[in-house]
Amino acid sequence: MRKTIDDYFDAIDAARSIRVRELSEIKRLFGTPSSTADPMGVQSKALVVLSYAAWEGFYNECVDAYCDFLQTRGKKVSDAGWKMLVGALGAEFDSLRSRNHSPVAKRDFVEKLQTRLACDFADFDRKAVKATSNLDWDKLDQNFQILDFDLARFQKYRNRLHKEVVGWRHGVAHGDAPNLGSLDASQHISLVGEVMTLMADVFQEAMLAHL
Repeated sequence: MRKTIDDYFDAIDAARSIRVRELSEIKRLFGTPSSTADPMGVQSKALVVLSYAAWEGFYNECVDAYCDFLQTRGKKVSDAGWKMLVGALGAEFDSLRSRNHSPVAKRDFVEKLQTRLACDFADFDRKAVKATSNLDWDKLDQNFQILDFDLARFQKYRNRLHKEVVGWRHGVAHGDAPNLGSLDASQHISLVGEVMTLMADVFQEAMLAHL
């Protein structure tokens, strides 16, 4: 039976709910980080890393749900958004580069472009709009431009995404951990939950626009 838009909405909502519950369970297990009980700050570091994983992982789940929806609807990549063709022309870009952008290579690229304009999401490389271990503001902006999404609603979270969600995680991962002694676990989890809710709204609204 063909899935309905409600099925894809439910998939996104369920994925977000699972991520939020996981983070809440981490907070329950760790309680309030204490420098005395945890002199190495392992609890805070774990919370920061897992929070980032929830943020990036949920974004990628939204991308999959959105692309699955567009494929089920039989949408052409170019109809979903002109810049989405970036994810359908990977082989052509590689060929153009490997042939040093020669006149013949450019001609062949244009000839193939005519065919690729008709491709659907079965031929779309989702890596073009997915996160790759660094879903910071610049990467989110780049991906949203390709997806033709408006980033404005995330603007008020820009600094906290940069410093707390992404920056702290990078510091922990690369051995240059920030001072997390004053980390408020509840606030950090709430922040990640809020931006995931916004992300769900963005992708669900985009699905509605393609009905």
